[in-house]
Amino acid sequence: MRLPFLFLACLLFFAASLHAQQRVDERELHSWADRGDADAQFELGVRQITGEGMEKNPKAGAAWIEKAAKQKHRQAMHVLGTLYQDGIGVKKDLAKAHEWYEKGAAVGFPVSQHALGALYETGEGVTKDPAKAAEWFKKAAEQGHAQSQTAYASKLENGGGVPKSAAKAALWYLKAAQQGYILAMSRIANLYYTGQGVPVDFRRAKAWYQRAATSEDPWSSNNLAWFLATCPDESMHNGEMAVELARRALKLITELAQEEEEQQPWSMIDTMAAALARNGEFKEAELWQKRSIDLLAKDTEVEAAERQKLESEFQTRLKLYQKQTPFAEPEATGEEGAEPLPQDTILQEQGLPETPKKAPKKPNRGTVV
Repeated sequence: MRLPFLFLACLLFFAASLHAQQRVDERELHSWADRGDADAQFELGVRQITGEGMEKNPKAGAAWIEKAAKQKHRQAMHVLGTLYQDGIGVKKDLAKAHEWYEKGAAVGFPVSQHALGALYETGEGVTKDPAKAAEWFKKAAEQGHAQSQTAYASKLENGGGVPKSAAKAALWYLKAAQQGYILAMSRIANLYYTGQGVPVDFRRAKAWYQRAATSEDPWSSNNLAWFLATCPDESMHNGEMAVELARRALKLITELAQEEEEQQPWSMIDTMAAALARNGEFKEAELWQKRSIDLLAKDTEVEAAERQKLESEFQTRLKLYQKQTPFAEPEATGEEGAEPLPQDTILQEQGLPETPKKAPKKPNRGTVV
């Protein structure tokens, strides 16, 4: 049976301490655990649940983790919460999950604080409370937890449970992005692209999109492909690279879909169409755009108003490709009074000058309409 994603993500956080020892002296570990050593109890429990280094036994593993948790072992308290949330080795019990997350959060464990925020954000096992979610995300964010910094930034960007402030959101996204958190890189890039909370800056947007796209995250490749194909600044266009990245995104999402039983998203198909058009492959772009329209029509999770808006946009792009014209987004006006982030050193890190060199003027060849 495949372990739920949330639990796997949690265990990855603790995997570093176990990875170095693929094989352990199980008898010695049991001996220390029997004597009440909380670290040994936690390690034994995790290994029995995952089957790393010993025979898999989720029920026994959960029992050992509970013993460690009752000794206020921070990681054990958190993992026990995930066990109850996902029903692994114990009967699923959201109230107990909330209880153990609270205990971990109370002793300042940022992963538990984040998990508690996520429960209040979704209303899973508790009354939905965006303000409490923001409060717990902020507590973990202030301890440098990148995922929480991104979650809190999202709350600030959208005004969920806190006063809306794109400028504050940008600062928190930047903190997480500078720790290598992929989603935060994409979000700070998008703020530079739209000029929300920071001035419009396509060079910084591109640099952050590029850094995110070095990961195996399919959406990061998709975002960079869209940027290179549709950026309002034509100096940023690169149709060939956009097609390559769009293909990579679809390949990665297909591999993920085989595991998660999901289909290729219509938004990625739309990106491929834009990339092909930017590369001058208009017939292929037409086919991909029609496919994105068909997939959108079959997506029952899209609300009616949003579907109508997207269908209109997709049809507009299709008409452009039929006229052998690539699509470019209109330049955002940006947020009035937005201040730059002096803490953002992405251009220096990428070896790019703070201000771009001016391109030589081209001879006037007239205007083509």
